[in-house]
Formats: sequence, structure tokens, C-alpha cells
Amino acid sequence: MRTVQSLSVTIPTELTKKLDIIQKKEMKSCSAIITEALRQYIELAEYRKLQKELSAVARAKGIITPADINKVIHEAR
Repeated sequence: MRTVQSLSVTIPTELTKKLDIIQKKEMKSCSAIITEALRQYIELAEYRKLQKELSAVARAKGIITPADINKVIHEAR
């Protein structure tokens, strides 16, 4: 079973120029740089989704300010 898949994408010329510079500076392949960038993008998107969900839960419980957060932490200890 293959662990990688070939993908064709269209990227603005300005970004391809910057990618080329990064590739030469870091001595990494375009695939490695784009894979790393995509992993970071997905991780950030998942973090933001979780943050949004947990913020809604916190608001529903009246936890809004940093003082509210500290109060909950100290009560739990």
C-alpha cells in the first residue's frame, strides 16, 4: 500500500518563486516543504475548531474572562 500520493496543484507565480528560494536555502524538496506547510495548516485549523467549540462551552458555563478561568482552576485544585 502506498503511503504517499501524487497531487497536482496550481500555485501563484509569486509563491513558487518564494518556494524555490526556501527550497534552496533549507535544502528540502518542494514536496517536503508543502507537506510541512499543509500539516501546520491542518493542525491550526483543528486547533481553531476545538478552540471555538470549547469557547462556546465556557461561555455557556459563564467562564468568560481570565478571572473566571483562574477561579475555575483554583476551585478544581
